[in-house]
Amino acid sequence: MILVLTYHKVLQDPRNDPDLYTISSDALARHLEWLARSPIQPISPSDLLQWPKDRKEPAYVLTFDDGTQDHFDNVLPLLEQKRRQAIFFVPSSKINRDGYVSSQQVEQMSRCGHTIGLHGHEHRRMDNLGEEDIHVQFKLSIDQIGKLTGQRPKIFAPPGGYMNGRLRKAALDSGVQVIRTMIWGYNKRPDLTALACVPVNRYMTEHQFHDVLQFRSRAITYTLKQALKRVLPMSMYMSLRDALMGWFRGK
Repeated sequence: MILVLTYHKVLQDPRNDPDLYTISSDALARHLEWLARSPIQPISPSDLLQWPKDRKEPAYVLTFDDGTQDHFDNVLPLLEQKRRQAIFFVPSSKINRDGYVSSQQVEQMSRCGHTIGLHGHEHRRMDNLGEEDIHVQFKLSIDQIGKLTGQRPKIFAPPGGYMNGRLRKAALDSGVQVIRTMIWGYNKRPDLTALACVPVNRYMTEHQFHDVLQFRSRAITYTLKQALKRVLPMSMYMSLRDALMGWFRGK
C-alpha cells in the first residue's frame, strides 16, 4: 500500500495566492509532524522504483509539482529538518525563470537526496500532442534535468494530470519507470506506471488529513472535479472547481 501525497505551492503567507492547491508552510510542517507520528513509513524515491506489488506494509511518498521557487525556499528546509526525501516534478523550460527554481537550486535539491522528476518541458498538456512533439518534450526535459542532477530521470508526472495510453507508451519508451497520475486514490497493489495520489489543497482540514493517513477518506469531490475537467473550458472549470471545494469545506 502506497500513499502518494501531492503538493503544489507552499507559501509563508498564501492569502495572496488564491489557487486551490496553494497551502501554507505551517500546514506542511504540521503534515510532516503528523506523518512522523503515524504508522505509515516513508519510502525514498529510489525504493519506489523497486516497490513490489504484494508488499502490504503501508508507506508514503511526498511529491511537489511545478518547480516553483517556494519549493527551494520553504519546502526544502522543512524536509531537511524532518530528514524526509521527496520527488520534485520540475518543468524543465521553467528552470531559471522568475518564480521558479534555478539550475543551481535544482542541483542542490538533488545533492540533498531528493529526486527531480519529469513534468514536461513547457508544462503544457501532452496527451493531445503529436507523437514527435511528445518525444521532443521528453528529450528536452530528460537532457536538461539529467545534466543538472547527473542522473537520468525515471519518474514522470504528466502536466495537469492529463494521461492516455499513447503518452504512457512514450514515457516508457523514454526510459520512465514510474508515472504518478492525478487520479485520486490509494495504491493498494501499486501499478508503478499509473500511481494514484491524494492532492493536498488549502481546504483540507486536520480531520481530513488524518482520514487520509488511515486510508479512510473518499474521493467524492475529486470525482466531480474530473467530470467537470473533461467537459468544460479550463477557465470555467477552475472557477467551478474552487467553488465546489469551498462548498464541500462548509459541509
